[in-house]
Amino acid sequence: MKTKPYYKIVVVALSLVLAGSGYALSPVLKEMEDAFIKLHEELQPCVVNIETKGNAAPGEGEMDMDNYNELFRFFGVPMQPGPNGPNGPNMPNMPNKPHRMPRMATGSGLIYDKEGHVITNNHVVENADQITVKMWNKKEYPAKVVGRDPDTDLAVLKIEAEGDLPVARLGDSEGLKVGQFAIAIGSSRGLEGSFSFGHISALGRDELRLPGLRFQNFIQTDAAINLGNSGGPLCDLDGEVIGISIAIVYGANSLGFAIPINTAKDIIPKLIGQGKITRGYLGVGIVNVDSFAESVGLPDKLGAFVKNVQPGTPAERAGIKAYDVLRKVNGVPIENAAALVGKISEIAPGTPAKVEIWRDKATLEVDVTLDEWAGSVKEATHGKAMLGLRVENVTPELAERLRLRPGTVGAIVTEVESGSTAEDARPPIGQGDIIVEIAQKPVKNAEDFYRLIKENAQPGKSLLIGFIRAGGEQDITVIKVPKEEK
Repeated sequence: MKTKPYYKIVVVALSLVLAGSGYALSPVLKEMEDAFIKLHEELQPCVVNIETKGNAAPGEGEMDMDNYNELFRFFGVPMQPGPNGPNGPNMPNMPNKPHRMPRMATGSGLIYDKEGHVITNNHVVENADQITVKMWNKKEYPAKVVGRDPDTDLAVLKIEAEGDLPVARLGDSEGLKVGQFAIAIGSSRGLEGSFSFGHISALGRDELRLPGLRFQNFIQTDAAINLGNSGGPLCDLDGEVIGISIAIVYGANSLGFAIPINTAKDIIPKLIGQGKITRGYLGVGIVNVDSFAESVGLPDKLGAFVKNVQPGTPAERAGIKAYDVLRKVNGVPIENAAALVGKISEIAPGTPAKVEIWRDKATLEVDVTLDEWAGSVKEATHGKAMLGLRVENVTPELAERLRLRPGTVGAIVTEVESGSTAEDARPPIGQGDIIVEIAQKPVKNAEDFYRLIKENAQPGKSLLIGFIRAGGEQDITVIKVPKEEK
């Protein structure tokens, strides 16, 4: 059995109690210090800094910088410092005035193999036109994206480097325990090779509701994960990678999160081999059934409660309806909503499956042939953008992060397509704005947004849009509906 070096920490603690003198601890403290120094020397060469750049099209990236940084802080991706950065001299009146800027960000990654594959987060590289990987020895290499998986927020890059690369040793996240020591390494706030030490403070965190992520089973740690650590490794005291840093909670101390390394060990080879992850797709909006169990007459609290069925999907074709409870897939019991997503995702698209349903206090079984998951929550839920806009619901958590008034409802703009009619509107609608009215009718959520556009957008005509700017100011604009838009 491998002996872990953290026994030295226990020795120190016992010595404190028994010796009562700091002088007697010097040799033990020195030994512990040397162990951390050796860990840093071993791990630092495997960790890289990732810089991304993108040329913003006219109108792209225009929004209130204060709220823009709020969104980026949650994911741990700092805006690039410099004259065009959030604190640069070319960005006057930043909190109150929208500005256009190039897309630039800094993240971290780790070397996966000697062929030059690098693991990082999808959100670090997904909008990048240019990617540079900087090694610990100051060498820099251009990188290309081999594959991305937005559902888990993992991505693989490829560099063509000289000589043998120092490869990170991947551990096993299955047996992790709360209280175990952990080390985070990465480019904290762009400072390469930053090394911090702490504990695993929780496991299985799935309540973060990070936008766009379907699979959330995170390691929580109090090791200092800062802006720019995204994509960097979380390691144990043997120097093995146990997680990939993904997010921090802005405004809270010592709340960092990492993707378990076993998730990455399953995903990364597929991304290298295929460039993407193929998953089955059913097409239902679901939640855990426990709150609804009594109302629908369930004998227990197991299953996934269907809140809505998306049109044109396998679920609709199979006759699945709102208020159904999905209990089994191919005979396998479904405990909750996350279990259903996981099970459906395991089934190859085009494959027939049997789904057991609880409806009207009785059990029935339907046959369904799954489609292929579109690759992101945004694409699967909303399909193509409308009038050049993609939106999501304004949740209470998002409203709080964006400092919106309590009770604010609407549809938050997550993307404005370059060259779209929305981009050309005057005044323009920007990323982070909240759509609250369409054709003078209230918009309470994303579903209202898409429905009202379908009902009111007339090709070649103008459409009134009421919105709240990212800074809190209410405004109205007119969007010209293209002749082909409906």
